[in-house]
Amino acid sequence: MSHPDSAGLIAKDDSRRVILVAGEEACDFLQSILTANVETLAEGGLCPGALLTPQGRILADMMIQRSAEGFLLDCDAARSDDLFTRLKRYRLRRPITLEMMTDQEVWLGWNGAATPTGGITDPRHPSLGWRWIGPAGTLAARGATLANTAEWHAVRIAAGVPQGPIDLQPERALMLEAGLDKLGAVDFEKGCYVGQEVTARTHYRGLVKRRIVPLAIAGVPGDGDSDICEADKVIGRVLSHAITGDGAICLATMKLSDLHRLMAGDAALTVNGHAAGLAIPDWMLPLPAPSKTDSG
Repeated sequence: MSHPDSAGLIAKDDSRRVILVAGEEACDFLQSILTANVETLAEGGLCPGALLTPQGRILADMMIQRSAEGFLLDCDAARSDDLFTRLKRYRLRRPITLEMMTDQEVWLGWNGAATPTGGITDPRHPSLGWRWIGPAGTLAARGATLANTAEWHAVRIAAGVPQGPIDLQPERALMLEAGLDKLGAVDFEKGCYVGQEVTARTHYRGLVKRRIVPLAIAGVPGDGDSDICEADKVIGRVLSHAITGDGAICLATMKLSDLHRLMAGDAALTVNGHAAGLAIPDWMLPLPAPSKTDSG
């Protein structure tokens, strides 16, 4: 689908759910369990973050918005029930209110769409535009063209921003392997949170083995998991993908040792028989050095 460049694009994201965390200890509560530093998040601010397992694996990623009512956790619908259950488990007897906000919508605006009242710039990448949370039917976004969220995801994937359980497989994905530290989703200076020890050790000891990066494909990968091949050897796996005018763009997970080697040479990659090539954005560079325990 094509749109006038000057129109700006907006889309309602039905794949998201909103959880409200409110009460006098809401900030302390979230600060003690999430990767992001919510204490430094001003009212009207927005940042990415995640809830981890004690072993440092991602359970659910989210966008965290601070409002006058408390904190709005904008998360993938497929992970929202599990996230809500875990928040209740961690709450214990704190004076905190948890509410699944079923009457709230999440809208996205990009490609120059004017920011509406209540819209907040997505801090992860300039191309992602703004996000808006509010009651159904109340968004006032003038002069923009209604688009499909698939178009926004194509922009997100090209920008190298992982999101949701396809990119960040629950109880397997690591923050640093997804590059979420560079996107502001983890604060290495804040106090303890769930999974903090493993995340900090991975960072300070250089233990990152893999990385999620964008890959341009001269064709369309299958709906299920697709392998990334170099000659007859599988060296990676396709995560989320979006169709483009001349093929597809995807996020892919590969060993850092292979990525460094590929960036230094001219090896040919394929996905389901289609030629593919790295499309790494500038913000990712330089890539971390491969872990000393990764033999390649």
